[in-house]
Amino acid sequence: MEEHGLVIEKKGRIAVIRAERTTSCDNCASKKSCHSPRAADNEVLIEAEDPIGVKAGDHVTFSVSAGSVLKAGVLLYLLPIAFFIGGVVLGQTVLAGILPGYNADLVTGVTGVVFLALAFLGLKVYGSLSERKGSLRPRVLRVE
Repeated sequence: MEEHGLVIEKKGRIAVIRAERTTSCDNCASKKSCHSPRAADNEVLIEAEDPIGVKAGDHVTFSVSAGSVLKAGVLLYLLPIAFFIGGVVLGQTVLAGILPGYNADLVTGVTGVVFLALAFLGLKVYGSLSERKGSLRPRVLRVE
């Protein structure tokens, strides 16, 4: 999806863009946390890849890939839940039998929490790698 904004800062090949919140923001579950202290309530600051060489003050059109949004949503919401459930199942079926002297519910709960923490750690590593590649970042398309 294409959006419009104003370049307020340039950091190498990254352009920081101030854009107005659109109607698509109204349906987003993260709209309350998607805020920067440097932006007004109806604005967001976005870091976008700049393959065309914009400068501060340019009005630009940038694109956010629908695939990137879907991929990020799956990673941030479904992966931790899947890891937690997998940890609970593993704790209930395997570890509870291996550790018979311990409370099975406690072993199950601890295993679920450990797997949840592993999911968030994996997401942190994946986020760092994708940040270097810029695979999930919006891209500046053109100067208006």
